Amino acid sequence: MNLTKLIAEKMRVLLVGPPGCGKTSRIAAAAKAAGARFLSFRASLAERVDFGGCLVPDVAGGVTRALPLEMLRDLKAAKDVVLVLFDDLGQAPMDVQASVMKLFDPGELPENVLLWGATNRPADKAGVCGLCEPLRSRFDLAFAIATPGAENKADGSTLLGSWADEVAGWCEWALDQGFAPELVAWHRSTVGRTLYDWRPHADPAMRLPDFRSWETVGKLWRAGMSDLLHIGAAIGKGPAAEFLAFARLADKLPTPDQVAIDPNGAPVPSDPSALYLISANLAAAATSQNAPAFCLYMGRMPRIYAALTGRDMYRRLGAKLSGVKEWQSWFVENQELFSCSK
Repeated sequence: MNLTKLIAEKMRVLLVGPPGCGKTSRIAAAAKAAGARFLSFRASLAERVDFGGCLVPDVAGGVTRALPLEMLRDLKAAKDVVLVLFDDLGQAPMDVQASVMKLFDPGELPENVLLWGATNRPADKAGVCGLCEPLRSRFDLAFAIATPGAENKADGSTLLGSWADEVAGWCEWALDQGFAPELVAWHRSTVGRTLYDWRPHADPAMRLPDFRSWETVGKLWRAGMSDLLHIGAAIGKGPAAEFLAFARLADKLPTPDQVAIDPNGAPVPSDPSALYLISANLAAAATSQNAPAFCLYMGRMPRIYAALTGRDMYRRLGAKLSGVKEWQSWFVENQELFSCSK
């Protein structure tokens, strides 16, 4: 589902999912892509007056008026497209939910102000008291964020996308962040088996992998803290040990420099895990100078792994590859793979 398009269509959307599944971050990214100003309010920390206005007696008029606070005055006067996210909406007290609900009423806000929400589920043990039905029904669309094993059932929630889409999307995001290729290769090779394994737990020292904690791993790796102690403190010892064992495969593979020097002689691994890893390593190291050699080496790889390498190279270099004749030849022969590889 394209959240950016839903913004363009002025839809009011509610995202539902467990902690750490990227609800807030993906809404912020969609707003940026749509060119909308993004405002996020943690509804669980709000007061009724924040969204409903402050009640002030009008002695002369003999009535009590609700005067908007600064945030409301700003929204009522907004001329540009603004996406307002009420985060942790299910944890908000009922009087806060009622004040948010009032903002959906016709004439309360300009049409260019879009109201979106994000909430955990009651089973997540995140303090969710639930959305009151009148507020829930005011959102045009409600999507659940897919986690491993999530299914689109006829009597269940409507998923924003499949788990495979979530894994592919996270890997592309990690590439754009410049995270280590080992992270991308690991999640591709395992189909995201350890990308998200969050579940409620009573022990505060217990660490479980989710999108946020893997982002922490990316930052730790970049800082040179790639040992079991630090990685385990982010995602838990078990997933950390598995990931680090996979990352050590790089010691047995030809380096990008070796491939650049001898693309026809550098060995091509046969193990799928190693192929995922060398694919990510080559794409991360690609330049317009070594691209000719990498394209020759890609011609010796199994086609699906070559397609991953080529797609990631193009994602990084774009038009810089246009003058590389080896790239042009390889792309003409393999362009159909770009529409089906993940």
